[in-house]
Amino acid sequence: MKTLPVVKWPDLEGRFLFHNHGKIRVRNRTSWFGFQIRTRNPVPHPTLVFALLHQATDASAAQVLFGVRVNLDSGEITDIANRTGVIGRLEEDLWPNQDEEFPILMRWEVEHTGDALIPRLHIGSEEWLYPSVLFPGDSHFIATTGHTMDPADSESLFSPGYVWCQDRLK
Repeated sequence: MKTLPVVKWPDLEGRFLFHNHGKIRVRNRTSWFGFQIRTRNPVPHPTLVFALLHQATDASAAQVLFGVRVNLDSGEITDIANRTGVIGRLEEDLWPNQDEEFPILMRWEVEHTGDALIPRLHIGSEEWLYPSVLFPGDSHFIATTGHTMDPADSESLFSPGYVWCQDRLK
């Protein structure tokens, strides 16, 4: 995992450790893109950040375009990109088997249609619709996670990340 470029994290700086899991180039002909990762559910329960950051092709700074904070203790899922507050709650009894090494799946799926990017957030077996945004033009999206755990305890918190992009042929 690599450290991120300069990012303005609303209300999170100083409490979270952030990691970059890859970069996706999104163009006019891109129809879908996304980021998926699995996480453990350690005790004590940390708070996690799961985000796709927008980085213009000619800039070095990135902005949170799709992002949530997931409090594994309370189950609250909070929107950090738009600052709209709690958008959902995880139901612990719906989570996969806790005996698995990485039982909680987190996935962003973003559909590009016309001038809009329409994101869907999946955590565990649940899905939330997230506010869509205007397509910013050809740019990169950085797949990012963060956590509140001690760095020494966080080595195996996340599985390797998976990023994808599907372009139209014409």
